[in-house]
Amino acid sequence: MILASLNGLRLALGLAAAMVLALAAGRLWEAGRRAGAAPLIAEAAALRAEAARSALEAEGARGQLARAEAAARASARLETETRARIDALNRLEDADAPLDPDRLLELRRADRGLCEPPGGPACRPAAADAPAGGGGALRGLRPAAGRDPG
Repeated sequence: MILASLNGLRLALGLAAAMVLALAAGRLWEAGRRAGAAPLIAEAAALRAEAARSALEAEGARGQLARAEAAARASARLETETRARIDALNRLEDADAPLDPDRLLELRRADRGLCEPPGGPACRPAAADAPAGGGGALRGLRPAAGRDPG
């Protein structure tokens, strides 16, 4: 589908460039018959430069499209792998077991540490985070249905 749109873009740009050159050639021929071709030769050169600029812009657009598609594929692959790993972790036999309180405090400290460096990511506590004194299970691995897990 993308290749078809790129081929269509190339065809459209080729036709536009051909029309621009044909128009320039027609003007040159007509003006040469009437008064001399010097001013129109400069105009034809400007039109050729415009066609070359348009071709370069189209090439840049194709490159940008290719980079955006590669980034989208990488993002989709990462999301698929992340979901698979989260599902595998949630299937472990101790996935719902309560954490040791000391380990839970250590994890919370590390989580808060992510927010401390200047310019670091925004800090959002996990939605299922137990109170500081609690020893509940860590349940932040299960993504909410239809929502970004954070």
